[in-house]
Amino acid sequence: MNENTARQPQGIPAGGQFAATTHAEPDVTLSGTKMEPTAAGIIAANQAPVSLRYVSYDDRLTEKQMGMILSGQWMDAENDVDERFSDNAHEEALTIARAEIDEAAAAGTFDRDWDDLDPDEQDAARYTVEERDDSDPVKDLLRNTPDQLMRTSLGQPAGRLSEPRWASGHRMDDGGFTARHDAVAALLKDAGMNVDAPGVREAIEELINEGPYNWHGAVDLDVIWYGGLEDAVPAPRTESPETEGSKVLEFATPHVLLIDRTNGSGHEVVIPAPLKRTLIRVGYDEDEAPRTGRAYLDSNSGGYGWDAVAGVYKPAYKDGAPTASWSA
Repeated sequence: MNENTARQPQGIPAGGQFAATTHAEPDVTLSGTKMEPTAAGIIAANQAPVSLRYVSYDDRLTEKQMGMILSGQWMDAENDVDERFSDNAHEEALTIARAEIDEAAAAGTFDRDWDDLDPDEQDAARYTVEERDDSDPVKDLLRNTPDQLMRTSLGQPAGRLSEPRWASGHRMDDGGFTARHDAVAALLKDAGMNVDAPGVREAIEELINEGPYNWHGAVDLDVIWYGGLEDAVPAPRTESPETEGSKVLEFATPHVLLIDRTNGSGHEVVIPAPLKRTLIRVGYDEDEAPRTGRAYLDSNSGGYGWDAVAGVYKPAYKDGAPTASWSA
């Protein structure tokens, strides 16, 4: 009879601590582990967008926010608007998070109601709701904000006088009138106006005769109009090939205002000849453009506004609104 004898290769220890031993099978069974969903996970599973910042039909941009937009500082305006609606957004996010968690608990896909969550879990759920927010309050406020009375400066005519003495109203009859005419004409010409066109000379003379008596650095020659904010912004909110370059405002029959910002004296005429202004685009971390390179609200002109002085009917300036375009 043959025996099956276990053979140990020569040179390989087989006894003592090297002896083979038999081990019992482990009594622990490994199986797949199912992760319980978190509150934030329940919220994240819902991809439907939400609107957390509700803009009412009568909400408007503030004068401060309009000034930021007209300076091209969209990010500053967005931050200011977000701060204005932050409390509303916080409460709305909590309301949505509570509703979705309680709905999941009722459906049996989550094991706790909202009130059973600890504060950290509630915060995480709220943050997840906020990530689904697609509201754009700046866009909505722009839509609600009516046309505004705006100005842009052509410059200070006192700086164009051939001699400083012509700035005094006492010198109008001994050469001052002609010097002032030439100074105003030079600023209009710089803006692309044909100062030899019919009616231009008469309009300039009216400005000089009826405008500020003494000229100085706060006497401005401005274009004033009533129109939409977005036409007067120097930089787009979102860049695109269509908005490259600079914003150009073209005025067909401009309302031109000569005003002393320190005391409100001034006069305004409609000049029957076109002119244009190119607005200066500035970066987010740069100072605002000079008055000659941007539009601004008449009520935020660095002194007396024309409406505050004359009590104008603003829509009457609608026909002086420019055609706006982007030019490389």
